[in-house]
Amino acid sequence: MILKLWRYAYGGAKVMALRSYLLSPEDYHYLLRARNLEDLVGYLRTTSYGPTLSGWDWQRSDAEAEVSRRLYGNLAQVFLKVRRGLKKRESRFLNLLLYRLVAENLKVVLRALNLHLDPSQAAARLLPLTALSTLDFQAMLRQESIPRLVDSLAHTVWGPPLAKGLSRFEREANLFPLEMSLDLFVYASLWQGLDGLSRADRRIAGDILGTMADITNITWTGRFRDIYGFPPEETYQYLLEAGSFISPAARHDLAFAAGTGEMILRLPRTGYIDLLQGAGDRAEVETRLRQHWMAVLSKSLARPPFQIGLPITFLFFKELELDNLITLITGMLLDLPSERVAPWLWRRVAGGGHV
Repeated sequence: MILKLWRYAYGGAKVMALRSYLLSPEDYHYLLRARNLEDLVGYLRTTSYGPTLSGWDWQRSDAEAEVSRRLYGNLAQVFLKVRRGLKKRESRFLNLLLYRLVAENLKVVLRALNLHLDPSQAAARLLPLTALSTLDFQAMLRQESIPRLVDSLAHTVWGPPLAKGLSRFEREANLFPLEMSLDLFVYASLWQGLDGLSRADRRIAGDILGTMADITNITWTGRFRDIYGFPPEETYQYLLEAGSFISPAARHDLAFAAGTGEMILRLPRTGYIDLLQGAGDRAEVETRLRQHWMAVLSKSLARPPFQIGLPITFLFFKELELDNLITLITGMLLDLPSERVAPWLWRRVAGGGHV
């Protein structure tokens, strides 16, 4: 216990201080009742997001992309503050969480090259990760083709997963295999990175990431089946070997379920079956999984601060908060009523539950 206190004393205090700046239920109460975008942004400027939104012009044609850049720039600064407060081993694991954002920028580059977009136009969609990644995304946008891009990344950790999906991309002229290769690599890196933590931290982080992997697998399966019409064999190839789906049998049962009801009954843990029992369609399944994810994160955030779960959970909450703000602002830009927007917000819940 003394060692844990020493490893997390400074970092835990820093995260606890940063956590106090997360938006409260009262903040969302006012944000959802804002009459217009000026009111909404005006209120946000009274919160910790004031400096981030200073000077933002919501009347510009690229207003949505600009606010996304600003908000993710805020996330990058918060990430740096959290990472600086941790010891080397824990900091190294936290860097793996950053892979998710790097992968999103690589997808922006892939889509821009595939559509032959002007590099300066495409750059507006990049997340500002300069302080967090050595990759030069601006230079990538100037590559002549996707194969040239993949070749230029061969010396990085991103080269092998992109090379894996390249041949299918060239056959089908579809970015999906490349983007899925990135996603699978990110999740595999996170899961493998658990080995670098202490036994206690490995268990805590494994519970959080295992839940994320479970939710991802269930969500992907429903979408691959109902939206994309993938055959079970293809769905199986894209499922994560993590969480409750470590075994091939568990992934097979999920992928080969004929519909939502059968999929729920085939889930490997009774807690998930109880959680999703009676869900009539994919949308209801995803809604319940979103609620469950927030419950798990809320429970983790309430634990004593001297463990890896606190910085991990805080950063997840911070990222979901940005998603909420982008949803609220986009809703205003589209003149959507608040009752249409509210169901898409991630809400923190009291307590939490396990399955």
